Amino acid sequence: LIDAESHPDNYFSYYPEGKIIDSTEVIYIGTLDDVPCYCFELEEGSVEGDMQYFGLHDLYGVIDEEMLGIASRAVQMADFYRTHRYCGLCGGTTRYIPEETGMQCNICEHIVYPRISPAVIILIEREDHLLMARSKHFPDGIYGLVAGFVEAGETIEHAAQREIKEEVGVFVKDLNYFASQPWPFPSSLMLGFTANFAEGDIEIDVNEIEDAAWFHVNDIPKLPGKKSISRALIDHFIDKHAGHE
Repeated sequence: LIDAESHPDNYFSYYPEGKIIDSTEVIYIGTLDDVPCYCFELEEGSVEGDMQYFGLHDLYGVIDEEMLGIASRAVQMADFYRTHRYCGLCGGTTRYIPEETGMQCNICEHIVYPRISPAVIILIEREDHLLMARSKHFPDGIYGLVAGFVEAGETIEHAAQREIKEEVGVFVKDLNYFASQPWPFPSSLMLGFTANFAEGDIEIDVNEIEDAAWFHVNDIPKLPGKKSISRALIDHFIDKHAGHE
C-alpha cells in the first residue's frame, strides 16, 4: 500500500493502528530507523483514503532501494507465512515465532525458516560483444542474460558454468562475482557474475531459449527494466566499452 499523495517523499505512511488490529495476519519483519515494520494481508478494496495497491514489480524504479528492500521482505515473509501454516512433519498447525523468523509447530515444535532459492545470472563478453538470450516468456523484442537456479549440492560457480553450457552451449573463463539482488517472486536471491567467452558455438536449449546471439556494444537490443541486476550488469558492460566502434 502506498500513500504517495499524502507522503510524496516517504511513499509509505503509518497505517492506522486500529486497522492493523483488525487484520488477522500481522507479521513483524524488523525495524527501519528504529521504527518497527509489519506486513499484513488485506482484501483489495478494504482500505480507505488515498492508499493504493501496487504490485511489487510496479515499485521498481518508483521507491528508493531501502524502501524497496522493506517491501521485498514483506512480500516474501507474507508468502512464507501463507504457505507454512501446517507442519511438514506431523501436519499440526503452526505459529509465527518473530524472534526466530520462523514457523513452529504447535504439536511437535518443529521450526521451519523462510526458504531462499539462489539463482545465478551471468554476463558473457567477448571483447566488445555481449552474449544475450531471449526466453520464450520474454515480452516482444526483449533479450536478457543467461540465468538459472542453483541446484542441490552445487557451488554457485558450478551452477553458472552449467547454466551457460545448458542454455547457450559455450564455455567461459574468468568468472567473477558482480553483485546480488533479492528477487522475491516468490523467494529468489539473484547472484550476478561476469565472465569472458572461452570457446564453443552457440547452441540453444530450445525448451528454454528462443534465440541467442552476440551483440556489439553499440547494437544492444531492447533491455530489461532499470532496477534489475540484469540491467546493472549490462549497463556496466556498456560503460566499460563506451566509444568502441
